[in-house]
Amino acid sequence: MDARVRAVDRHAVEMRRDEAVTYLEVALLYVESTNHADWKAAGANAVLGGIAASDAICGAVLGHHHLGDDHAAARRLLDRACSPDTRPGMHFKRLTDEKTNSQYSSSRVTQEKTRALVTALERLVSVMRDRI
Repeated sequence: MDARVRAVDRHAVEMRRDEAVTYLEVALLYVESTNHADWKAAGANAVLGGIAASDAICGAVLGHHHLGDDHAAARRLLDRACSPDTRPGMHFKRLTDEKTNSQYSSSRVTQEKTRALVTALERLVSVMRDRI
């Protein structure tokens, strides 16, 4: 097994699944707010939820998930777990591409962008529910 993956058991998969769902629930609570800080929180939760959903999918299908900050490698693993469907990987990429903006930047966070992130997470969670 590659040094950048972690083997996971069913319990770990279920924990990551539950975390993904909770991140989605929190993101949905804040995305329609009129407050910029709430959009930022919703976006950050969407990103974290996407990572958790990817971990859960990969763990359930492959028995391991990616470990570390190399989101391109994590996406390749997700693509393998979901093959031949590449849409989950595209949703994951949309989320992780906005990680820095959602978590650290104030000027780049808009409600429209945040809505797109939450939609990407909703789609990824849907795939996760189908696979687990």
